[in-house]
Amino acid sequence: MPIFDSLEQRIQKILKQGGRKRPLIVFDVDDTLIDCRFRKSLVFRDFANQPRIQKKWPLESQMIIDMDWTRLCYRVNDNLKLLAIADETFGGELLNFWLQHYFTYTYLIQDRAFPGAQDFVKRCLDLGSHIVYLTARDHPGMYQGTIEALSSLGFPMHSPKTHVMLKPEVSMSDHHFKVGALEQIASLGEVVASFENELINLNAMAERFPDAAMYWRKTLYAPDPPPPHSRVEIMLQFP
Repeated sequence: MPIFDSLEQRIQKILKQGGRKRPLIVFDVDDTLIDCRFRKSLVFRDFANQPRIQKKWPLESQMIIDMDWTRLCYRVNDNLKLLAIADETFGGELLNFWLQHYFTYTYLIQDRAFPGAQDFVKRCLDLGSHIVYLTARDHPGMYQGTIEALSSLGFPMHSPKTHVMLKPEVSMSDHHFKVGALEQIASLGEVVASFENELINLNAMAERFPDAAMYWRKTLYAPDPPPPHSRVEIMLQFP
């Protein structure tokens, strides 16, 4: 069954029940709606364009600058391996620069969406669902950049039917936050579908919401994911 037909059936089932129950569709943000490879490439290039770095590592710097951002891997060190850059000091400096900048407002507001992501979320909203953006970005440091970026990219925002949930502190593990957020989401309505790139999170949602559709956005994800829950479907791109 085409995905929108399936989602509409699930949404209409909830709406026809009447009462105050609201159909919810949950979207992770990074590497689900937002293609984080682009932001990563901006950080990498800004690191490699520093005069000090170029003077000390001219060859490695140029390799980073010339790298096609669509080829970037999940982990920083994996990208160095891809380029056959073995200098550990260079790698350490790149990692430190990435940690200091990747999660900051300056780079967040330059995020790019996966093709079709905005229209997909809009259509889900038009079908009658509420939208929950569930992201493990931290509220103190990343809320403003997240709201501005999603708004400027054209995602539905600033509506009674859209809800944004970020973890309360940066030190909290992503998985712990998302599992803990499921009860709060359940209090908002009935989850009919969830979209997530990390299987460990999606599997937890599948257990908590046994009647909801579960879609694995198989883009970039943490190494060694668990086996997918039996109800998980793969979604490589937005229709």
